[in-house]
Amino acid sequence: MQISKIQVQRIDGPRVLADYTRKSQDRDGTEHGIGSQHLENQDFADDQELGEITRTYSDNDISARDEDAYRPDYERLLVDMSNGQVGKLIIWDATRLHRRVDQAHAFIRHALTYDVRVYSRARGGEYNFRTAAGRADFIRDTVNAEQESDLKGERVAVARKRQARNGDYGGGVRPYGWGVDTGRVRSVCINPKAPTMERRYEDRPVLDMNQHNPEEADEIRSWARDLLCGVPMNQVLRSLAERGVLTVSQKDGRKLRRNGKILQPQGWGRKTIQQILIHPRTAGHQVYRGEIIRKNALPAIITEDERQALIALFADPKRRTGPGNTPKWLVSRIMKCPVCDDGSTMTVRNNSQGIAVYRCVLGGHCSTPAEETDRWVEAVMIERLSRPDLADLLPQRATVDVAALRAEVIAIEARKKNAGKMYARGGIDEETFQDTCEEADRLISEINEQLKAAAGESPLAVFITSDDTAATWAGLSRGRKREIITLLATVTAVPIGRGRRKTRPPINERVIIDPIQPRAAAA
Repeated sequence: MQISKIQVQRIDGPRVLADYTRKSQDRDGTEHGIGSQHLENQDFADDQELGEITRTYSDNDISARDEDAYRPDYERLLVDMSNGQVGKLIIWDATRLHRRVDQAHAFIRHALTYDVRVYSRARGGEYNFRTAAGRADFIRDTVNAEQESDLKGERVAVARKRQARNGDYGGGVRPYGWGVDTGRVRSVCINPKAPTMERRYEDRPVLDMNQHNPEEADEIRSWARDLLCGVPMNQVLRSLAERGVLTVSQKDGRKLRRNGKILQPQGWGRKTIQQILIHPRTAGHQVYRGEIIRKNALPAIITEDERQALIALFADPKRRTGPGNTPKWLVSRIMKCPVCDDGSTMTVRNNSQGIAVYRCVLGGHCSTPAEETDRWVEAVMIERLSRPDLADLLPQRATVDVAALRAEVIAIEARKKNAGKMYARGGIDEETFQDTCEEADRLISEINEQLKAAAGESPLAVFITSDDTAATWAGLSRGRKREIITLLATVTAVPIGRGRRKTRPPINERVIIDPIQPRAAAA
C-alpha cells in the first residue's frame, strides 16, 4: 500500500460515510457486480443507522490478489482517508479490500492513524481496529480468503494436470487445428452479468477438441511443408491473406481483451504461425504448464520429427527474421538480367503506359511484360513437372537421428554461450570470441539443413502422385511455386532493343528458361 504518489493535503470539514466495492472479473463490462455491492452496503447503512453513503470508491475488473495490480479508486480512498475526508467506510467483506495479509496489516495501521471506522456488510457490524479482537477478525477474514484462493488454485491445477494426463481438453480458447462438431449443442448465456429476467441464451455447437478440424489441420500441414522446403515466412503470410484464411478469433467471433479493453483481431502474424507449428499439441502431445506430460495422447497433425525440424529452422541464427519484401510476382528477384551479367535480378514496376513490366533492379534493362512472362514460366514448369522422369529430380530422403542432432545443436549453443562468458571475464580476446561464434553458427546451420532434409519433403513430391499437373500447380502457394522455379531452372530475360517494339519476338525468345538438376540431399 503506497500513497506517496499522490500529494496528501489535510482538508477541514465534516467527514463522509463512504463505501468501497470491487469485482475481480467483469467480462461483459456491465459493472452489475459492484453495483449490487453498493446497494447492499446502503441497505446495511440504513439498518445500522449510519446515514447515507455519499461517496463510493469502485475498482471493477481488477484483482486484489495480484501484488502489481493498480487499483486507482483504492489508492484514492487511502488518500481521502489521510486528508480527513472519510470518517466511516463500509465494505461487503474483507476480501473486497484485500486478499493478502500484508496489505491488511498496512490498512489497519492506516485506518487507526487517521481514525477511520470500518464496517462489514457480511459480518453485520464493525471491525473495531482499536481492539485486538477487531483487528484479529479483520486479519482472520483476510487469511481465510487468501487460503481459499490458494486452495482453489491448487484444486484447479490438479484438475488441469489430470485432464492433460488423460488426454482431455482443459477448456479455454480453441486451439487452431482442433475441434470437430459432434452434432450436439449447449445453451450458453451471452450476458451472464445481466439481471435474471434480462439474460439471453443461444445454442452453440459442442466440439470434440481431441479431433482435428480437417480444414485447419490441412492449413498447418501446408505451412510446415512450405517452410521446411525453404518457402519464406512472408510468402506463407501473404498466401493466408490472399486466400482470406481466418484465425480462431475471427472465425469463432471471440472477443480479445487486454487490461479490460476489447481488442480487434489482427489476423495472422509470424509469431502466431511459429507458436502453432512448434506447440507439442500439434504433434499429438498433451502439455501442462509448458511441459509435455503425455506423449502421443492425441492424433498428430504433423510428426514430432517435423516439429523438431521447425524448432531448429526458427532457431537458426542465419535465418532472416526481418519483415523483408514479399514478391507479388512469380519470378520477381528470380529472373536474371543478362545486360548486367553479375547476378542482378528483375523486379516489377509499371511503365509509362501503366503496364506492369519486369525490369532490372539496377539499370532498368530488359523491359518485359510481367503477366505474359509469368504465364510463360508457369507453362514451362507445368510441362516439366508432367514428364515421366520427374522422380529422377527428387533428392533422396536423408535418414538421420533427429534427437541426436537436436542435442548437438543444444551443446553447440552452450559452448557459444560459455565463450561469451569467457570473453566478458577477459578469458579470451574479441577475435577468438568472434571466430567461435561464427564457427558455432556455421555448424548449427549445417545441422539444421540435415534436419530439414530428414523431416521435410521436396517441393516436387506432390506432383509424383498427381494425375493433373496443372491443377496441382494451381493449388500451390506462390511461395511454393517460386521455390520450384528456383530449384528447377534459371530464368533470364533477353534484351530486344527499343527499335524492335513493333516486331517483338515471341515470349519464348524473350525469356529464356534453362533447366538445372536439383542437388540430392546428403544420405
